[in-house]
Amino acid sequence: MLALLLLLQGEEHLRDLRKALEATASKPYAYQVRGRFERAGEWKPDDVLTSRMKQYQSARKGELILVKGPEGLWKTAEERLGEKVEKPDPDAADIVRTLSGAEPPHRLVGRLLEEVEKGREPEEREVDGALCKRYALSYPAAALKESLGKLLDKAVASGGLAKPDEVRWSSSLKGSLRIYVSKKDGRLVKAVEERSVKIAYKVPESQPEVKAYKLEMEIEILNWGAAPLQLPAEVKDRLGVKD
Repeated sequence: MLALLLLLQGEEHLRDLRKALEATASKPYAYQVRGRFERAGEWKPDDVLTSRMKQYQSARKGELILVKGPEGLWKTAEERLGEKVEKPDPDAADIVRTLSGAEPPHRLVGRLLEEVEKGREPEEREVDGALCKRYALSYPAAALKESLGKLLDKAVASGGLAKPDEVRWSSSLKGSLRIYVSKKDGRLVKAVEERSVKIAYKVPESQPEVKAYKLEMEIEILNWGAAPLQLPAEVKDRLGVKD
């Protein structure tokens, strides 16, 4: 009986969170994403998304994606990926692909909600002076191991991480998603995701060197209901965006 009650409460919490995401998407907002791919930008309800990473900025409406590079010109993502310059930025292709595939935060959090397994009863927390409900959710171990394993393999393949001699999946795998919803507006204020596992490297004549392989992402919604698009008029025209 208790298990059934917890299951029903969990489904109710997920419904409440989805409603909060719908409320968030109903008005324009600015956002910041911190973590592996740090970016900032704006969302406008007629499916317009802007994103900024380093010296690059993207603007998207529907299938049309425009990207501004360090030289200040707006080109399609395909043009950016195919262009040849004298002194290419080694990070340019990865940044353009990241910006091209960027999702508005409310959709990104909605996709994460599809992966969670369970959560506790929400608690009250204050975020930048706003009273919120904090939902603490966790991921099923099998799915968490699969997703984190792919990211770990990718990091090794790219040269960003030395291949570990051991990954301690059974004893150290952790993953959580914390979502903060405004009690006043019923919309998303902040989301924090953490995934981690301990990895070990052999050390001659000594104990293995153990490190935490940890990925964190923090999403913050800013200026909800009043954030203007930071785009020049000619780009808005190309996208068919009206103020």
